Amino acid sequence: MKYLKIQNKGELDIRLIALMGGTTKSNNIFKIGEFGSGLKYTLSYLFRNNVDFKIFIGGKPVDITLQEENINGDIFEIICINGHRTSITTKMGKDWEAWMIVRELWSNALDEGDAFKETTEKIEGKEGCTTFYIQVTQEIRDVILNWSNYFLHTQTPISETEEHAIYSGGDTLRLYKNGILIHEDKKSIGLFSYDIKNATLNELREFKGITTHEVVRALAQANSNAITYYLENVTDAHYEGNMDYNWYINFAETWRDTIGGAKLIHQKALDIINSRGADVDLAGTIVVPEKVYKFLSKQFKGIGLLRTADKVSEFFEIHSEDVSQRVKESLTILESCDYSMHPELTFIVGIFGDKNVMAQVNTDAKQIYLSERLLDVGLLKLCAILIEENEHFRTGYSDHTREFQTHFIDLYTKTLLDKHEIKL
Repeated sequence: MKYLKIQNKGELDIRLIALMGGTTKSNNIFKIGEFGSGLKYTLSYLFRNNVDFKIFIGGKPVDITLQEENINGDIFEIICINGHRTSITTKMGKDWEAWMIVRELWSNALDEGDAFKETTEKIEGKEGCTTFYIQVTQEIRDVILNWSNYFLHTQTPISETEEHAIYSGGDTLRLYKNGILIHEDKKSIGLFSYDIKNATLNELREFKGITTHEVVRALAQANSNAITYYLENVTDAHYEGNMDYNWYINFAETWRDTIGGAKLIHQKALDIINSRGADVDLAGTIVVPEKVYKFLSKQFKGIGLLRTADKVSEFFEIHSEDVSQRVKESLTILESCDYSMHPELTFIVGIFGDKNVMAQVNTDAKQIYLSERLLDVGLLKLCAILIEENEHFRTGYSDHTREFQTHFIDLYTKTLLDKHEIKL
């Protein structure tokens, strides 16, 4: 019969197997075993599922047997250790799976040091060590074959800090604590797997924190290798492409340095640009999901290829000599009518994300963004658009406000009176 052998240095105090809550690790947040229940659940699982197992403390085997007891008509199988009855029954840990009991034994081995595992048919103890042997059933075999899904210890992180490590992702999003799986979101694809070294767990060894918060914290301090991989591969299909980044966590300047002279754009904006048939040079751009674009462009000013007009409409600058010429004609007409544009304003032609937007002023940048579609409107309409955006800039009033309506009525009235040299 083949067994999975797990061994570590140090001889386990036999009392800790039988004592519920018996643990010496509860004050160390970087260790997995902190509740003193894992070994108990492991024994219950093994007996309940008829999995053969052996335990050696040093060179001596531990005698573990069952004793039945009828309590009010119910039969309880009580675990006995070296002839002494414990309070552990085979009903404990009913929700546990095969990988969880392997996790307990391997976590304990890692915590104690000199952890070693192998598949073997040879059964023997070793002085100064604690050794567990578990029959290799189909379920245990599956754990062994998919070991890297549950344990990261043979893998090298792409990026690592004192609190987090980032590893290559898989078919699902996985979180680990010191290399041990603590959370798996089977509905999400993880671009990366994340090791949260000081994660808080419940007694089932499940992650108690907020996944997005820890993922954002890990990414915020990622190194250039991880950032490059992220930017080149993240999509809307990945958890990282769709999660909430708004945790008020500042990303390190390594992100800006890695992006360098490239510009970010999101796929939705790119589709809009392509649908308009615009001849746009997109060399040196990086396409990322919309949520990623919006977050990173807020974190690092100037890395986005899109501008934002009044924090509403996304805008992509293009070169259009025809629109620029029509703007110059309109400005000449307005000047001849003694209407002056604000001298600090400049004009940029491009494509709005919302095709219904023809123009919009960015008061912070002191720029008026003009749609390439203005080529299709008459000079009268273009003059009116320029006046509207100029007055937005001068007054600070927004569309659809009573203040802006009143301002235009006053402006119109004053123009009439001035024309006829009427003083009030």
